[in-house]
Amino acid sequence: MKVLITGALSNLGLEIARVFHEHGFKIYGTSRKERAFEYGKILPLDFSCPDYSVLDEIEECDVLVNNAGIFTEGKTGSLSAEDFDSVIDVNIKGLYHVTEKMLPLLKKSNGSIVNISSMNAMHPGFGLTSHYDGSKGFVSSFTKSLASETGLRVNAVCPGLIRAPRLEGTELEKFFSSHSVRKQMMEAEEIANLVYFLAVSQGIYGQSIIIDNGYSLL
Repeated sequence: MKVLITGALSNLGLEIARVFHEHGFKIYGTSRKERAFEYGKILPLDFSCPDYSVLDEIEECDVLVNNAGIFTEGKTGSLSAEDFDSVIDVNIKGLYHVTEKMLPLLKKSNGSIVNISSMNAMHPGFGLTSHYDGSKGFVSSFTKSLASETGLRVNAVCPGLIRAPRLEGTELEKFFSSHSVRKQMMEAEEIANLVYFLAVSQGIYGQSIIIDNGYSLL
């Protein structure tokens, strides 16, 4: 069994790779530069100037995890064109074109796709993120439509704020934790386990599942 994970060297990407590796998958990952990757092979793919031909090396694929993404903050009207485009290039264009590239292999294997969306697709999020929220809204809508269009198991995971060293003690961490039912950030392992579950489960199509410690309930 083979899986492609975009953004595989991110905090969440590494955890997703670890879970799939533990279940015996051969793993391909993408990152801006080809680097050492303990779980498989990294293919260099920079979404700001993408060369999707690097994916031609993959001859079989059972699961695609569209994990690569960019989160930025900025009030509508204040973002530079470069800041806006960077989010669109990765969160929308990158996801679409990688999926487009891998679709023939996934159809051949009757495989599955798991897209990493965000709770912000369903909720105003943290404020000052309308551009990001809109990009993740695309991910969830695309997920549902693609499942209907292809008949493949295409689903999305919509995480809340995921624990990372750079977030510890920040105002964003305090805000998320104080507004959640479970008063803490999400753990990457929790998200990765849900990704794997959706990748291998039968009967689930076009769903966007929120996993956010109850943030969107309050």
